[in-house]
Amino acid sequence: MPRKERIVEIESLRGIAFAAVVLQHSIAHFSLVPEAGLEDGVLLAILLMVSKFAVPLFIFITGMVLFYNTGEQLNYGRFMQKRLTDVIAPYVVWSLVYFILTPQGWGGFGWQDLPELGLKLITGKTTSHFWYIIMLIQFYLLFPLFLRAIRYVYNRYQSRGRLVAVLIAGAVYLVLADQLGNISRFMERMNIPVLTDAFTTYADRNFLYFFFYFVLGAAAGLSVGKWNLWIHRLRWVYWMVFITLGLRFTYLLMLEFQKPEGIQITFYTVSLIRPDMAIFLIASIMVMYQLAGKLHNHMAVGWLGWIGSVSYGGYLMHMLMLRYSYIPDEQFYVAWGFNPTVRMILTWLLALTLSCGLTWCISRMSWGKWIVGSVPKGNLKK
Repeated sequence: MPRKERIVEIESLRGIAFAAVVLQHSIAHFSLVPEAGLEDGVLLAILLMVSKFAVPLFIFITGMVLFYNTGEQLNYGRFMQKRLTDVIAPYVVWSLVYFILTPQGWGGFGWQDLPELGLKLITGKTTSHFWYIIMLIQFYLLFPLFLRAIRYVYNRYQSRGRLVAVLIAGAVYLVLADQLGNISRFMERMNIPVLTDAFTTYADRNFLYFFFYFVLGAAAGLSVGKWNLWIHRLRWVYWMVFITLGLRFTYLLMLEFQKPEGIQITFYTVSLIRPDMAIFLIASIMVMYQLAGKLHNHMAVGWLGWIGSVSYGGYLMHMLMLRYSYIPDEQFYVAWGFNPTVRMILTWLLALTLSCGLTWCISRMSWGKWIVGSVPKGNLKK
């Protein structure tokens, strides 16, 4: 991959996306605490919608960076070797950590556990957030096919034809998201080994249900100038969609909270795989990209860039760091009378700090890349 000028927005976007991931998982925990009332539910719902873009943005960034950096010829062997050391190996290490270190404590490990561990490694089931890694690996494995198809469209058509192709891909994706339930029921009737599971039990990590964010990133990476132009031209459109659908989903969550037995804070309504949510998430990606482009504060850009540089290792370990971040909440925040939303924000910041700091420390070791992936060398602050 030839060296090119860095896309400045990407540096900040990675940091924003990772901070949003940790925020979402912090919200999920504190939505269940007994002290959480309707007023906390409203605040948590708003924060959840503001951060819902996290995973789609990561997929978009992956597509944009891969297509921006990949030259005319792809050395697939070298490409996958780098993913093996930087992505898959750390994933295996942390899968083993989560498998052994159960929520109740050290669980031990024996040869009899290998079949279960193997299945969980393949499916990303050792912990709740590893579904994303399994989905990401599918994009890496299929990258040559994406590259050939998208490059074909890019080389054959001019700007208008490329835009039509992106719109067609978006329409196909919306249909897929809308037909999720019907596809699942059809595949259950077909009962094809492995394939049926990919569209039923493990549909939430099937790359097909996230492919458009990758394609959108690819389109942006191949024509960064055009993408920036559209980000400027369409700013009123995607901001309006972001605000309108964000308010709509927040309202739907308020309705969801109202159960016959009383108020219960749940977030089933805002599943990632549904057409209206997809439109909201596409608008969210564009909103975040624009905001990242307008961020000129040197310190803010530096810190977000640093968070982004340690985001993969941080993502792998952040659920474990959250477990330890709950300790001050249980020991102090409750006794001090903090409301659940404040407790959530404090826990989020602590987990984010621990995840980033520990990743950076491990990356300084000679064997660090096998644990947290590659982290650029440099000062703590840029």
